[in-house]
Amino acid sequence: MNKLSIVFMGICLVVTAACKKKHDDGTTVKQANREPLIGNIGYNVIYGRYLNLQTAFNDFDTEVQAFTAAPTTDGLQTLRSKFYKAYVAWEYVAQFEFGPATASTVMLETKSVNAFPSDTALIKTKIESGLTNIPSTGSATYSGFPTIDYLLYQKSQTDQQIVDSFSVSSLASRRCDFLKAVSSNLKTRIETTFKNWNSSGANFIVIYTSNTGIDLGSSTSQTINMMVSDLENVKNYKLGVPLNIIQNAVLDPSVVNPFKCEGYHSDSSLVLAKASIEAIRRLYRGITVNGIDAYGFDDYLVAIDQRELDTNIQLQIARVEAKLNAIPGPISTAVQDPAGKQAVQAAYDETLTLLTMLKVDMASAIGVMISYGDTDGD
Repeated sequence: MNKLSIVFMGICLVVTAACKKKHDDGTTVKQANREPLIGNIGYNVIYGRYLNLQTAFNDFDTEVQAFTAAPTTDGLQTLRSKFYKAYVAWEYVAQFEFGPATASTVMLETKSVNAFPSDTALIKTKIESGLTNIPSTGSATYSGFPTIDYLLYQKSQTDQQIVDSFSVSSLASRRCDFLKAVSSNLKTRIETTFKNWNSSGANFIVIYTSNTGIDLGSSTSQTINMMVSDLENVKNYKLGVPLNIIQNAVLDPSVVNPFKCEGYHSDSSLVLAKASIEAIRRLYRGITVNGIDAYGFDDYLVAIDQRELDTNIQLQIARVEAKLNAIPGPISTAVQDPAGKQAVQAAYDETLTLLTMLKVDMASAIGVMISYGDTDGD
């Protein structure tokens, strides 16, 4: 064997070793080409979802300007319809809390723009004080989607009374200004995030699709971590808290928390929970915003000889969806009825099983470390 061949073999051995990753038990993690995975998710899933959110929310914000200029019951219904579309569109980007969304000047994160329940007493105080600017920090309990949900839907008032609160009440002008401020703040956060994903801003899409590793900070790692984190939010807050479950334990079986549901005022808690799971399912399978089933984590698992795990994950997602479909009406109402409460509990249990599959089994199979902060011990 000549020296050139020896040198070439040495280089091959170094490259091969560099491409291997070991589990904690010393076994090697099989890997495959991740460019199709990250490329599809970046360009056809994340980018498209942010575009959809921006379009939906801009449409809502335009309607806010029209409604506050001349409040009517018909205008309120139109405004609610556009808000519903924007809220659902948000659920489809809640898995992407990395990169532009986490910038300190933006903070388009669940804890900042979808912290439910909102503090209704504080909202009233802010309206009374004439607040017209939403600060970038410390405003989560009186801004974001839950606050708009409260402003447009109040269970104790008729539609006409809500319209009157924006038109003829003593605080009508301040209520209008506050709604416009909350909407404008969210619009800016969404627009800035999307801008920094494309070439008109930081062009993070290029950074994302170029980072094909599986180390901490890689695109694969961040996407899996935040997909799992979002599922954890579904389990803990959309299903768990209404059932009075904290850290997988029921604090008091005789107590439920309907008022702490997402979308409580609009009775959209179940719709939003379903949207969250559907968003995770489509992300897992790499389904584009146009509905094309492209390269996703399911394909990657098959590529690394984890077909059985992929099958189990997809079956478990289907079980979660089936249990959610079995819940009668909004979650806030269901938990107050024995049969409904049992249905929510069943959805919670299946979500916990899915969480374990993604957080432990899938992450381990791909070789990604779960590093986001969580405290419920899963």
